Amino acid sequence: MNSSYDVVVVGAGPAGCMAAMKAAENGARTLLLEKHGKIGEPVCCAEGITTIGLKRVIDPEPEWIASRIEAARIVGPSGEGVTIDHPEAGYVLHRDRFDAGLAEKARAAGADLVTSAPVVGLKLAGKNGIESLIIEVDGSTTEVKAKIVIAADGVESRVAAMAGILTTLGLTGIDSACQYLAGDIPVDEGLISIYIGNAVAPGGYAWVFPKSKNTANIGLAIAPPRANGKTAKEYLDRFAAERFSGFTCLKQMMGVVPIFDPDVQLVKGNLMLVGDAARVLDSLSGAGISNALISGSIAGKVAADALLNGNDLKAYPREFWRLKSWELHAYKLFRSVFLKASDSEFDKIVKAIDDFFPEKKVRAVNVPDVIFKIVLRNPGLITLARYLITQ
Repeated sequence: MNSSYDVVVVGAGPAGCMAAMKAAENGARTLLLEKHGKIGEPVCCAEGITTIGLKRVIDPEPEWIASRIEAARIVGPSGEGVTIDHPEAGYVLHRDRFDAGLAEKARAAGADLVTSAPVVGLKLAGKNGIESLIIEVDGSTTEVKAKIVIAADGVESRVAAMAGILTTLGLTGIDSACQYLAGDIPVDEGLISIYIGNAVAPGGYAWVFPKSKNTANIGLAIAPPRANGKTAKEYLDRFAAERFSGFTCLKQMMGVVPIFDPDVQLVKGNLMLVGDAARVLDSLSGAGISNALISGSIAGKVAADALLNGNDLKAYPREFWRLKSWELHAYKLFRSVFLKASDSEFDKIVKAIDDFFPEKKVRAVNVPDVIFKIVLRNPGLITLARYLITQ
């Protein structure tokens, strides 16, 4: 690790690795920092991603893939469900291998990578923002100068907070999630299952994402204000016991999932925020890997271009919002339905999805467009439209 860099990226998750890779590929002297000792651990993710969400940024390596998603089943509160075949829909990843692979690609592109290196302070410098970072390595601190800093340090983003960007989240700005990597359970490889309903996961949903013939990620996310004083783990224990008695818990993960916030500053001076630190997640499903990859990729390219050609860092939010603004705002609207819908309305949604896809097979699907059509065109769901209109 040198004493100064063009670009310092904090956090070696998907967003940070892509930012470091693209900055280095485009000629910037780049440092990638990770506070944990091992890239990709601990895993705090359901590990699912769409094919297009991954391949439009990077071609997957075979060792990153635990299983392929070829169909999705949505189950309502009554137990009635609908299964839609969608060949090549996506992947369930090995996130530890995925993150480690991306970090290696960043290093191969020319970035320096240092693990077990949390950022414990910043030295600020006037309007430009950050002059240097104070990093803890091997029990002592060292100062590294940076022309541009990219914060990819997750939902808590200490770097953003230290730079004066408000990162505090209230209960209405998060979902609470819990997940088990479960073994010794019967699963249908290639089929992911989604369970909705206020008894299962109030304000959210439960999921079963197969990773092999007898293992799966079983988890759920809830909206804390709707949870009746119960934790996500309590809801998950009930859900798992009712459907997968006798399973073996191989790993447990808990955490918070931030809701998309369009008011978060993606650029402040020479600081750029990407991934979860930028709050650019799908507010309906909580999915964040795809947007992390996209935001990191754009930010890394823009950072290098700013250094080499003098262009404005605000080209990053302009390009990101051009690609993702409508989708992210739409998902935030749809979240309002999940927060307010009754179980009978959830069952109507499942029935409407069943009717909307008579052949039960798709090749491609624009999810926000489909949801709008289902809610607004189905007479049985017209009452749900009020949740969209009043936002």
